[in-house]
Amino acid sequence: MENSATSYKLYGIPYLGSMAIELLMEEAGIKYDIVFPTPEERNSEEFKKISPRGLVPVLITPSGHSIFEGPAIINFLLETHDTNLIAPIGNPDRATCFQWLSFLSTALLNANNRFFFSDRYGSTEIVIKEKAVSDRKDCYDILEKHVTAFLSGKTCGIADFYFYVLMNWDDNKADELAKRPNLEKIFNQVNQKSSVQKVLKNQTSKL
Repeated sequence: MENSATSYKLYGIPYLGSMAIELLMEEAGIKYDIVFPTPEERNSEEFKKISPRGLVPVLITPSGHSIFEGPAIINFLLETHDTNLIAPIGNPDRATCFQWLSFLSTALLNANNRFFFSDRYGSTEIVIKEKAVSDRKDCYDILEKHVTAFLSGKTCGIADFYFYVLMNWDDNKADELAKRPNLEKIFNQVNQKSSVQKVLKNQTSKL
C-alpha cells in the first residue's frame, strides 16, 4: 500500500481527464500536488521520460514511480487506497463501476475529443463536429436509459466523477441534462460535494 501521508504529484490539464483523478484523490483524502505543465514542457525529452507521448495525466507516486494513462492511474489508486468510491471485490456494483468507466473513457471521451480537437481527424471540421455531437448525445441517451442510481452502482463513486468531468466539456450541458433526469441527478450530486468545489478552484488557481 502506498503511504497516503506522503504526497503524490499529478500532472494534468485544467478541466480535462486529470480532473477526474483530482476528484478521486480529493474525495478519498489522498494528499497530492497538481501541476499543469505547458505544451512546451509536455513535449520536452525530460517529460517524455515519464510519459512517452508527452501526454497527461501522469501520476508520480510517493516512491517515485510514474504512471501514465488515466484508467491505469485510477485503477492504481483504487487498489492501493481504501475509498468508498467503488464497491468491494466480488460485489456486482464494482463491475458496474468499471463498465461505465470504460464506456466513458472510450465512447464519450472519443466524441468529446473529435469535437474539440477535430483538426486531428481529417475531413472537414464541420462534418467531424456534427458527428461528434450526435455521438455524444447517443452516449447520454445510453447512460440515461441504463442508469437508475449512480454509474458506480448504488452510491456515488469514481465513475460518476468521471462523467461529471466529461459532461462539463459540453457547452450545452444544462439543456442536455434537463432532458435526462437520471444524469441530471448524478451531475448535481457530484457538483454539490465540497471536494469537487475545491478541485474546480484548482483548475484556475494553479495556472
